[in-house]
Amino acid sequence: MRLSFRLSLLLLLISTIFACGEEVDPNAPFACELYDPANAKLYTKPTTTEEARRFNKCTPQALGVVEYHPIDKPAMIVKLQNSRKMMQLKFSVMTKHDQFALMRIQKNEQALRAAFNERMLMISEEDTNRPEFRNELRNDLKVAANEAMRRIEDYDFDIVEEVLLTSYVVE
Repeated sequence: MRLSFRLSLLLLLISTIFACGEEVDPNAPFACELYDPANAKLYTKPTTTEEARRFNKCTPQALGVVEYHPIDKPAMIVKLQNSRKMMQLKFSVMTKHDQFALMRIQKNEQALRAAFNERMLMISEEDTNRPEFRNELRNDLKVAANEAMRRIEDYDFDIVEEVLLTSYVVE
């Protein structure tokens, strides 16, 4: 009985040693740490490779706190299909994830603008006259924003909760 107990203890010790010796995949997804506003500069300009990985590769956490990023300067202007009229839009992208999500949205603003522009180029003057048009457009822009963020940041979730139209002009 004593021998089997010692043998079990030895096997447990050996398995613990081997289990603890596993290498961690540096590309495996991991949650972002809590954002500290006092260290805001550290997040945008990490000083070491480990800090860069920690702040640029972590997965933003859904906190339920609403954060906005305006995409309004310069306003986006497109010519409506089969029309002489132009449409000018300004947006605000909303997320309910942590500050790291907002930082990623800001970093990828050009990609979001390009995705929004592609959708806006499909709009005709007749579309703008339909009562449900703006709701459909907001939804389409949300889908486009999340597809762009999934592609660029390699997320498997929607980071953009909503796209708000903050300015809408058709002339």
